[in-house]
Amino acid sequence: MILKKYTADTTEKALDLAKKELGEDVILMHSKNVKPSGIFSIFRKAKIEVTVAKEEYDDKAEAKAKAMEADIREGIASIDRARQKAESAAAPEKDTQGAAADSENYAGRNIRFGMPENEIIYTEEKKNVESRLDNIQSLLEQKLSKDSQLREEEQRRAEEALREREDANNAKRSKFDEFLKLIYKMLVDNEVTETVANQMLDEIEPNFSDDIRIEHILADIYQKIILKFGKSECIEPSTGGAKVIFLVGPTGVGKTTTLAKIAANLKLVKHKRVAMFTTDTYRISAAEQLRTYSTILDAPFQIVYKAEEMVDFYKEYKDYDYILVDTIGHSHHNEELKELTNTFLHAFEGIAESEIYLVLSATTKYRDLVAIANSYNDITPYRLIFTKLDETDAQGNLLNLRMHTHAPMSYVTNGQNVPGDISVFDAQETVKKLLGGH
Repeated sequence: MILKKYTADTTEKALDLAKKELGEDVILMHSKNVKPSGIFSIFRKAKIEVTVAKEEYDDKAEAKAKAMEADIREGIASIDRARQKAESAAAPEKDTQGAAADSENYAGRNIRFGMPENEIIYTEEKKNVESRLDNIQSLLEQKLSKDSQLREEEQRRAEEALREREDANNAKRSKFDEFLKLIYKMLVDNEVTETVANQMLDEIEPNFSDDIRIEHILADIYQKIILKFGKSECIEPSTGGAKVIFLVGPTGVGKTTTLAKIAANLKLVKHKRVAMFTTDTYRISAAEQLRTYSTILDAPFQIVYKAEEMVDFYKEYKDYDYILVDTIGHSHHNEELKELTNTFLHAFEGIAESEIYLVLSATTKYRDLVAIANSYNDITPYRLIFTKLDETDAQGNLLNLRMHTHAPMSYVTNGQNVPGDISVFDAQETVKKLLGGH
């Protein structure tokens, strides 16, 4: 006997699933309401679970039944043959002498036994067949009774085993859910949004199995978040001419200092020829700060007032390896400055290779980060640089914005020191912190 469970919104839908798989002759054994489990069960609707049974056909029993059926057919055929024989014996023969003799013998037998001989043969054959049919019926009744007892015992054992498995799974599921709640709390405490945290945990739940261990769950989510961050994409050399690197972003996130750190690493560590431009003519301090760094690094510095000037300056420094451009910091609500930045970003189209890096502070609220990132979506593709990691203990916004924008991660900074306090984004290190590690 086959016992299987099916879960659906209603009993009828669950039975439809069973009939599609096992056939129309399934038997409903049991049904119950199943409450959703897991951290997010309050958002899920209860289901109906049905247990169905289907009789498995025994080849030997089927063969025996066919043999019994053959015996019955043979018995009926014997009766027919006896009747035909009796009818032939009673028919008058063409030979008149033989007919007279038979008539005499027949009369004698009729007097001796009280009935014709053909009736005696027919009656005896009929009794033999009836006796065999009675025996077959008795065997069938015994077989059916035994099969019924076996089915009941098999069903009882199957239901008992099913209850034991359910109890064991419920105990493991409870432990599993408690651990998921702990992971969820760690992510949210590190300012990962509930939406992103739920998405991470939902990808783990389908992998739940009877023998899963806590350390396997932790390793699973660790790997999944690392994969969500993806591979860091940083500055690469141009295939021809100077590569132009733009840093964009709101005011106060540290664009100018970050540009100086990148320039120092390219020149002092990688020994590249670097020039520095600024389009920020609104803040005199920003231009003076960058001029100071350029003097220290012995790197050319230019203030660019109009987008048209970019092409002329590029011709002057096209033999350099990199031109780093610091842009105007502005609010994402300021459409005028946003459009001005856009003209500078597209000044080198068809002339030089360029890359754009959106610089954001890890201390900014997630809602504001989303608004800032969205304001640059219609300008150009960009990579992400996060600053001020030393000013916060929660790094959930790095994962939040990566999931929101799908923009590649690039650099992170954790202080004001130049050329230090900047590094390529390390997904493994960040995920350890998100999961409570140090």
